[in-house]
Amino acid sequence: MLSRACDVCRAFKRLLTVLCLPLLLAGCYLPEAFTIDLSMQRNGDYRLSYRGLLVQPTLTEGLLNKSLDAEGEKEKVASIMADLKRDSAVRRLTYNGRGVFDIVYEKRGNIMREKSFVFVRRQSRILEMFFHSERNTVEIRGGFVPDRYQDRLTALGYQMTGKIEIRTTAGIRSHNAAEFREINGQNRLRWEIKSITDPVPNVILG
Repeated sequence: MLSRACDVCRAFKRLLTVLCLPLLLAGCYLPEAFTIDLSMQRNGDYRLSYRGLLVQPTLTEGLLNKSLDAEGEKEKVASIMADLKRDSAVRRLTYNGRGVFDIVYEKRGNIMREKSFVFVRRQSRILEMFFHSERNTVEIRGGFVPDRYQDRLTALGYQMTGKIEIRTTAGIRSHNAAEFREINGQNRLRWEIKSITDPVPNVILG
């Protein structure tokens, strides 16, 4: 009886995940053809820039399957533009068509005071940082595309490509960068993303 109940519970969870995919993707932004540049000092001061494209997958899907007409596209684009422009770090934003937006984002702050930072939204974690005060470390993570979305996004024609560079005068406790160099006291880490399955940044500073 207990085994059967567990099977029913697992089946329900799988069904719930499938049903929630459209809702979760509705507020999602995905990076494409991008460059991320992050510099951080020992005191936590940072400067982040993102230059490239953001894809809104449900808008793209609606245009491809023709569930969205021109008026519907116009309304959704206006809503997305308003959402993104709520962040004052957005310097330039244009719509390229087919659910694709061209954005220049530049942010300055201090992660030790802020404690955490997420670009672009909590449901769209392209890059996030956390200050762990108990360990006096800063964690930097990429979080581009959850595995459960990859097949659907590939079917939409989405391809993730980009370059990421992190420069810091802080110590490096761990990292997964493809390229690491130390130049005149500054640590430089680089990643080149060529597909949706490539590793994204995972760095501990301290």
